[in-house]
Amino acid sequence: MQNIGAYGQEVSSTVVSVDFVDAETGEFVRVPAANLGLGYRTSVFKEGREGVVTAVEFALRDEGGVSEQVAYPQLAGALGVDLGARVPVAEVRSSVLALRSSKGMVLDADDRDTWSSGSFFTNPVVSRGAASVLPLDAPRWPVDPEPQDVVVPLGDAPAPPPAPTSGAVKLSAAWLIEHAGVSRGFRLPGSGAAVSTKHTLALTNRGSASASDVVELARFVQQRVSAEFGVLLRPEPVLLGLDL
Repeated sequence: MQNIGAYGQEVSSTVVSVDFVDAETGEFVRVPAANLGLGYRTSVFKEGREGVVTAVEFALRDEGGVSEQVAYPQLAGALGVDLGARVPVAEVRSSVLALRSSKGMVLDADDRDTWSSGSFFTNPVVSRGAASVLPLDAPRWPVDPEPQDVVVPLGDAPAPPPAPTSGAVKLSAAWLIEHAGVSRGFRLPGSGAAVSTKHTLALTNRGSASASDVVELARFVQQRVSAEFGVLLRPEPVLLGLDL
């Protein structure tokens, strides 16, 4: 449905094409990666192209059993290596699975935190001005890359100014939720849905939740964050027959 990324890797860097049954035409088509509109938690399928994905083709490289450079601090810490190190792929896989399990993101029939729709809200992207009014300890990341430094020899014409940026800033949805007073494990009275006990982005089924229970909880989380910080959280799952 969308581009996903974690621990320094993204699906968009390896996907080649998608086999797709188009709901409008009924035709079976192969859509190349360049036409998928892959971006942060989005794609052409989340923007309105309806149908069924039947297969995805990936292009992977054989690096002799060694990973690419480890580029994510949490993963480097779990592996006990410095950023930029290359380690056996099997060790990376084990560490990633352990990290995901610690957040309830690897299915376990005995762990109700894994009975979820994954991370329910996307990290909001706001203007620099909107981000500036948040508490200083609120995590934030510029969406635009930093302009490259340009060295101009003495006496040459000055370098042109860098291209203007959008000034957009990405915020941490999990931080906003926790600091809006919604704690891990929170549930509405009588509801079968609850916030994960491991992290606040996941909304879970504690055994009897209906889709309406999940949406009601999501709506409460949205309202708390909006009231506290003026930021609207948007759901990552596609909702059918339900509004949020």
